[in-house]
Amino acid sequence: MDKSNDNFLIIDNISKNYGVVQALKNVSFTVKKGEVYTLLGENGAGKSTLVKIIKGEETPTKGDITLDGETIKNYSPMVSKAMGIAMVHQELAIFENMTVAENIFPACDYLTKTGAVDKKRLRKEAQDRIDMFGMDLIPSQKMDTLTVAQQQMTEILRAISAGSKCVLLDEPTSGLNKDETENLMKIIDRLRAEGITIIYISHRIAEVMHISDRITVLRDGEYVCTFVNDEKLKEIDLISRMVGRELTKSLYSRKAYTDTISDEVFFEVKNMNKKNAVYDIDFQLRKGEVLGFFGLEGSGTDSVSRMIFGLEAMESGEVFFKGEKIDKVTTTTMVDKKIMYINNNRKTAGLLLNSSTLNNMSMPVLKEYSRGAVINNKRLTEHTEKYVDAFSVVIPSVYQKPRNLSGGNQQKVLLSICLGKEPELLITNEPTRGIDVGAKAEIHKFLLEAVEKGVGLIVFSSELPELMSLCDRILVMKNKHIVGEISKEEISEEFIMTIAAGGI
Repeated sequence: MDKSNDNFLIIDNISKNYGVVQALKNVSFTVKKGEVYTLLGENGAGKSTLVKIIKGEETPTKGDITLDGETIKNYSPMVSKAMGIAMVHQELAIFENMTVAENIFPACDYLTKTGAVDKKRLRKEAQDRIDMFGMDLIPSQKMDTLTVAQQQMTEILRAISAGSKCVLLDEPTSGLNKDETENLMKIIDRLRAEGITIIYISHRIAEVMHISDRITVLRDGEYVCTFVNDEKLKEIDLISRMVGRELTKSLYSRKAYTDTISDEVFFEVKNMNKKNAVYDIDFQLRKGEVLGFFGLEGSGTDSVSRMIFGLEAMESGEVFFKGEKIDKVTTTTMVDKKIMYINNNRKTAGLLLNSSTLNNMSMPVLKEYSRGAVINNKRLTEHTEKYVDAFSVVIPSVYQKPRNLSGGNQQKVLLSICLGKEPELLITNEPTRGIDVGAKAEIHKFLLEAVEKGVGLIVFSSELPELMSLCDRILVMKNKHIVGEISKEEISEEFIMTIAAGGI
């Protein structure tokens, strides 16, 4: 089918202002019917603002959007839904106390003659959709019992089960492992073949190049260029346009190994167990070393990260820090010992999104800047401004709420909160999930600088290139056990995946 003149979506001179902040400035491009069209750019480039306007969740300050030949007059989610637009947000919008089937069809699509919900048909229709797209879900299962990845797949299934003409996917793979991501790519291929238009946002350059027909780059709220995804396009072309400068090497350069690692054991875990969570976990972090953990979904890495910081109780095991046993592993104890933790979900368990950046920064250091019940606001403000500057957080003032910051700046705030405590050990769980390449590079730099200053670092990440660029040694988990250890020059993606997938 010749789609050269078959434009489904026309973005014409769109601008969006939030007070004095201009999120979008005169952005124009077209999307064809049945193509996968990717929006690429650093955090704060305007991607999410633009798709929210397309979905009707925001109204542009100026400009027009034409959808399937009809110019949108009123911006609202109901109008966009009626015009065939569905969206899967980066932050999940699920009903946790309801079933998978009820989440796929939240509008009570199937009713009996008496007007009650026909649960039998609801489950059957949900199972048909699940089978159609090869997903690992059970219609009757409650959402709060699912993994984040399964919740995300349910929300995607809801969007594509609504008879939509166009699906907006904002970072759809941020919570998915490699196999789940590959399954989603197959689903997107199928939707494209059926003539459904996909507008895709992702920071993962490799998957963008794998799935996209065309790629538009935004920077600082402005349109930069559009690439046709052909054999001539290279990753470095996209990254250079995103950050506005030529890059001479990959973001994930392999770590330069040194002989500065001491034999001194800095942090140690012995025989840590919890039924259905982790078994026989033993490891050591040596002074000056960066230790990484990798495992596929369900391997137990997340539980290990939480247990060693006291967020989740272990049933047995011992934890030692600087040669001394920690009798009671709780978050309070760990913070008092200057051990800090960066959570893998900054939205729900890392930041107070509706409180000021100043209040967020004060959480672990309030005692140091208080006398009795009196807080020294001047010193606390100076402390916050110091770390905002140090981490290059783009923010109008320390009173700005993290909710209004880009993902990369939110992650920098989270990192500054942890390092503002001047920790001796930092445990990071997905330290750069859902942020752009520029912000990732900055955060990696901050982490390695902290290590050079003597901070111990343990990194839990699902991104192998990230682990390879940061870590001296990587422990691989499978089926709730540590099943492999790879050090320095032996570290490779192929070797790690072979162990994690059970090939060795």
